[in-house]
Amino acid sequence: MTNGKIKTADKQKLLKITKYEQYRTVEDLFKRSQANTAYYMLLALSSIIITAGLMLNNVPIVIGGMLVAPVLTPLLLFGLAFAIAEFPVIKRVGKLMAFSFAIILVISFFFAIILGHNRQFFEIQNSLETALLYFVVAVASGVAGTFAMTRKELSEVFPGVAVAISLVPPLALMGIWLSDLNYGLVKFYLLVFLFNLFGILVGSVGVFSMLGFYRTKGAVKKKEKEEVELIEKRKEEKKEKN
Repeated sequence: MTNGKIKTADKQKLLKITKYEQYRTVEDLFKRSQANTAYYMLLALSSIIITAGLMLNNVPIVIGGMLVAPVLTPLLLFGLAFAIAEFPVIKRVGKLMAFSFAIILVISFFFAIILGHNRQFFEIQNSLETALLYFVVAVASGVAGTFAMTRKELSEVFPGVAVAISLVPPLALMGIWLSDLNYGLVKFYLLVFLFNLFGILVGSVGVFSMLGFYRTKGAVKKKEKEEVELIEKRKEEKKEKN
């Protein structure tokens, strides 16, 4: 009986979050998802590292590149916006994600074109079962990443979640095989990428909904307004320089 009470208490503690933690999470997500020079630099570097690691068939290098990739926080912000139906954020962050994925694809494509590659490298079994397994991992990663983002005591697991999320490697593999005109493998890795993307979003939306983040809608609107104003300010400063 006592064990049952302890389990119930642990479950309630896991799903309980303070307003401070909610607003801190919103602040952190917006701060880490800014489309600035640092973001694009890390994105380009991670793309190069991961593509090189794949072409060298070197898993540690690929893992290192996944740690550098800054795509996790925009995905979680997108999940939060979806959970609370904040469409301006969904639209803006969705564009950022699409542009980021395009950059990864282009870099890996030209990297493979310029340097060439060994056709026997880093093969993943081409099957629907493999893609579905990646989806299961992605859902778990989305849940883990969201919990890690919302609770400071779990922040040390965030790098591990970044490694578990297989978004950049499938895109890099798409670029590599596209350079080889192997459309069969391009389609397969696109499927793996989409399963991963959808799985992460399912996991994050589920956790944000369970933790009652609908209460942060006002804060999200405020941060989005500030972000849009900052983007406009940067555009004006750029025009003045030109």
